[in-house]
Amino acid sequence: MVMKWDYRSEHPDEFPFLCKICKHEERRFKREEDQQKHDEMTKCHDPNFVPVRRKQTRRKRKRKQKKSKVNKIIDLKVLPDENYRQECKAVLKRIGTILKKNVSQKYRPAEVIKAGSTGKGTAIKGNSDVDIVFFLPESNFNTVKSMISEHTDILNEVEETLTSSKYIVIGRTAKALQLRVKCHENGSGKSHYIDVDVLPAANFGILGTKFEKDELQEIYEKMKTGPVLERKFYTPSLTKQQKLFVKRDRPETLKRLIRFVKYWKNTSIQVKNPPSSYSFELLLIDLWQQDNEPDSFTIENGLRRVMEQLVDYESIKVEFFVFYYESMKQKHKEPYIIDPVNPYSNVLDVTHSDWHAVERYARKFLERADMKKATSGFCS
Repeated sequence: MVMKWDYRSEHPDEFPFLCKICKHEERRFKREEDQQKHDEMTKCHDPNFVPVRRKQTRRKRKRKQKKSKVNKIIDLKVLPDENYRQECKAVLKRIGTILKKNVSQKYRPAEVIKAGSTGKGTAIKGNSDVDIVFFLPESNFNTVKSMISEHTDILNEVEETLTSSKYIVIGRTAKALQLRVKCHENGSGKSHYIDVDVLPAANFGILGTKFEKDELQEIYEKMKTGPVLERKFYTPSLTKQQKLFVKRDRPETLKRLIRFVKYWKNTSIQVKNPPSSYSFELLLIDLWQQDNEPDSFTIENGLRRVMEQLVDYESIKVEFFVFYYESMKQKHKEPYIIDPVNPYSNVLDVTHSDWHAVERYARKFLERADMKKATSGFCS
């Protein structure tokens, strides 16, 4: 049954495809091919119109819409869905509220922020941790030294507070509490767990996400002159800057590539001590910058560039002088990837991470047909 034009105009959801030529009237169609056929018939009224063979048009359209294997995997298996994002947001809100209301006044957070891959916008589906950093009151803890002096007591109180609110604390690192939070998926009745690290941070009074080096130099001078064991505790206090570095002005294709490489690491490199995902994020940003920071590129070309560098990981030397000056540069044993917010932190860390395994799996990945066809570089 053919529906009249008036009915179609009144039911745009049922007839979503709008004619591009009949501007004086709203001609709507249920299928895109019907709308395109109508468009071409209308064009025929123009004496200057040169018809295009329909088979060629369809062939071009099909070729344009075809996605590569890597992009299909990213869409289906890598990108987190809206449910996951909402769950992570809800976890942050609940824990933040508990800390702000129930922790004693002395340790009560001045601010709670989301960090880690979820905070940096590089989370992958079903396999990303949520890091929660809470800034202690500036009046009592405006230096790392003051925080370290009571660090155990802070973690003890936070653990007691969260445990009394029915959260499961599964462990503790030198800097953080580790939780496992059960989440229920909306509408499906299914549930899964999200791992959460909760880290206290000294409060330097840096409320914004600033890139101005001069405003941060006092912090780096204290880091330089203070005890070596204190230096790793500065990083949580600079979480905002760390997040901004990864997120700022990065094109969507680069973010997709970062997520895919992290997915590949998590699913392919089955070793006891895999490298941190953060080291991969920083390496990819550095390689992209070396290739003149293109806004778009063929993802297979960028991926081959990354895999070739991972095969040759012993030559990696990455450092970003964004927050501190080159005068703060340290003598690091190669290979190294230095945290942009901490000149003393080598996140590549061959001592504690199995980069030999990364090399093996990267070499194997390069044997794929799409990698052999790709160009090595962030290019179209």
